[in-house]
Amino acid sequence: MNDLSFVLVIFFVTLGPIKVIAAFAQLTSQLPDGERRALALRSTLIATAVGFLILFIGDNLRQNWQIASPDLLLTGGLLLLIGALEAVKNAQHAPAPGAPPTSAKGLAMSPVTFPIIITPYGIVALLLFAAVAGDTRTFLTGVFGIFLGMMMADFLAMIFARQLLGFIHAGTLMAFGWMIAVLQAALAIHAIMSGLQQYGVVPGPLPVVP
Repeated sequence: MNDLSFVLVIFFVTLGPIKVIAAFAQLTSQLPDGERRALALRSTLIATAVGFLILFIGDNLRQNWQIASPDLLLTGGLLLLIGALEAVKNAQHAPAPGAPPTSAKGLAMSPVTFPIIITPYGIVALLLFAAVAGDTRTFLTGVFGIFLGMMMADFLAMIFARQLLGFIHAGTLMAFGWMIAVLQAALAIHAIMSGLQQYGVVPGPLPVVP
């Protein structure tokens, strides 16, 4: 958990640009380029501020509410699993998209920042890594740096969403999304098992990745 490469994988799955491209392109399909870029910038700034608050202030709330790391592991694992199952379900039976808005007013906070950029399980991941970091500022700074990089990737994904969808075949993006969903489900099981192990429900160390 205190490995920055693991943080990168978790953040890519929960906060990364793959989930942003199609959602933002569909949402802003009727907006002019200027409004799209302004919306992407505004939403990215809000999401970055939220992530900063969660990482550097949210952990104090967790401690005040006496929420332990195993609780976050179990909660995050369940949310990750629900999200992965929902992604697979939507891939098989995609809901009909609603009519896209013709104005960017009111879209920055919702649905762009929440839940397109910042997902519920992304919030849990931020809280979890803040808890793991504790007083280790070096690790927490590394986590925030990776988070900033992910927000930049999301911003670029929104700016170039139309071009990316024109360049990348829809089937390829869908297949990649399925792969992310499978990895997300696997990470969910790993988080749940880690939480249960810390509570002593599951004995012994978890399997090591070969």
